[in-house]
Amino acid sequence: MSNPRKIVLTIDVEDWFQVRNMRGSYTRDQWDGCENRLNIGLDFILEELDARGIHATFFILGWIAEKHPEEVQKIVRAGHEIASHGYSHKGLDELTPEEFDQDLRRSLQSLESLCGRKINGFRAPSFSLTERTWWAFDILKKNQIAFDSSVYPVRHPNYGIPSFSKDPQRVAGVVEIPLTTCRVGGMDVPISGGGYFRLYPYSLTRRLLTQTLRERSAIMYFHPWEFDPEPPQAKGLSPSQRFRHYVGLKANRSKFHHLLKDFEFCTMDEFLSEKGFAVPRCE
Repeated sequence: MSNPRKIVLTIDVEDWFQVRNMRGSYTRDQWDGCENRLNIGLDFILEELDARGIHATFFILGWIAEKHPEEVQKIVRAGHEIASHGYSHKGLDELTPEEFDQDLRRSLQSLESLCGRKINGFRAPSFSLTERTWWAFDILKKNQIAFDSSVYPVRHPNYGIPSFSKDPQRVAGVVEIPLTTCRVGGMDVPISGGGYFRLYPYSLTRRLLTQTLRERSAIMYFHPWEFDPEPPQAKGLSPSQRFRHYVGLKANRSKFHHLLKDFEFCTMDEFLSEKGFAVPRCE
């Protein structure tokens, strides 16, 4: 499938027990005792990307960098772009500005010590950069973050800014790259990945991406735990929480394989360069 515009491929690196959906089942002080399965999905992703010569941007938790540096080093050795996903995976709505500043700085220190380079990008856990947490841009700028990809221009109970532009914008000196939606029947439908990618039939995702790419580039995100063929069965989840976490996992590897075959991809750094946004290179 040929299209002049590329998909910016991003991976949010966190383990299965760290997602917000699991908060009631696995508290922060229980993480060290949870089964580490990060390498299962991460190795699949890295192998698929290597097979097609694709590079992506990996938004990595500082906690992962400290606890599992070998996994971060795999990503670095493969030549992918490294960015921050915060340290603790707490949403911005759960932090004060001072706490976010500390969390961000700790993540940057953890990642930069492993990568040997400056980290320029950030994505807030659970897309928690909203109108209520707009103050975060000042802290991003303070910590010399050049680009952010946290705003989802959709209406959602837990996140989203429906009125935000579909194209990159400078906010307080930081380039914000919003997640991608597609206009369908007068509504903005989210098509950026994650649970939406697992839920939709691949034929629908392909059609909506093709439609979007006629007008603009697309931003997509995935998590390593979404490619674990035998995920742990968490206890204490509500029916809706269980559905959101486990829907479509069995078919996800096949869908991802087809996605990589059907479209062309680039990193955030490459995308911003094409768009003419001057940001420091991660060297």
